[in-house]
Amino acid sequence: MAPVARTVAHAALVGGAVVAIRPARPRDAAAVADLHQRSTPGSLRDRYPGALPPALTDPDQCLAAAPGSCTLVAFSGFRLVGIAQITGHVPVADFGVLVREDHRRRGLGAILVKHALLVAHELGHREAVSFGGPENRALRAMLHRLGLERRTRYTGDLLVTRIPLPYEGEPALAEPGVDDSSLVEPAVRMPYPAVARPRIATV
Repeated sequence: MAPVARTVAHAALVGGAVVAIRPARPRDAAAVADLHQRSTPGSLRDRYPGALPPALTDPDQCLAAAPGSCTLVAFSGFRLVGIAQITGHVPVADFGVLVREDHRRRGLGAILVKHALLVAHELGHREAVSFGGPENRALRAMLHRLGLERRTRYTGDLLVTRIPLPYEGEPALAEPGVDDSSLVEPAVRMPYPAVARPRIATV
């Protein structure tokens, strides 16, 4: 794979629109902050359970560089329509996505997750972890589409998805919402706490 700093990809969404996905640059900070500010409170709670997005409180620093971290941005033309964030310390990455409201249900979230997992592995991570609330139906639908239900368990009041890297796609289970039994099994307590997310970062 090409170095992260030079990775640029194009992907077609449902409906035919094409987005360009690349690592964020310092000049993207304002667009990232604007994406957060335009998101609904419910969307922000789903993306950041228990933590306020740093792009809302400190937009000038939300893309500060940190080893092992990266923010991927997805642009449709000149408009930022989604981001994927990779944070944490090697070898375990914390990842999550946020998609513009009018670009949801078009496959962008799943596309960003796949790119984030590839980049996380390139950065030296051996496992990727995602946290979300159990009421986040969009997250659960996306996990289903990616075949990641088998890797998702309840831990306290969070859904925790742990993915070995490099990521290899897995077949999806039944239709989402038909059988959630795979998410109800007792979870082994995570060896590290689910704490407030570090600042959005890029390399």
